[in-house]
Amino acid sequence: MTRALLVAAGLLAGCASFVPLREPPALDTADPAVDVTTRAEALARLGPPVEVRASDLGEVLLYRRRVVVDRNPARYHGEDRGDGFDRYERILLYLDGDGRVVRRVTEPE
Repeated sequence: MTRALLVAAGLLAGCASFVPLREPPALDTADPAVDVTTRAEALARLGPPVEVRASDLGEVLLYRRRVVVDRNPARYHGEDRGDGFDRYERILLYLDGDGRVVRRVTEPE
């Protein structure tokens, strides 16, 4: 009897990892380029840009970020099988001659 109680207590303690989450996981909806102030920080935090453009201020670093992912179960049957619909937004970081971020723009693609 005592052994069965100890086994049951051990099993219940082991099942603590299966308890539902008390807080939902944090969503990554924050703009990753908000605190970026220099070109070096942008490269360290966001990686290499998709494209480097030129403007009257200097270079413009272009990043793409996925904001909507649509995996509709109805797409598994018929002609649209395997198709997905992902929506992106562009993050543009305008740099001056010294490599400092002077303007940031986020726009839908």
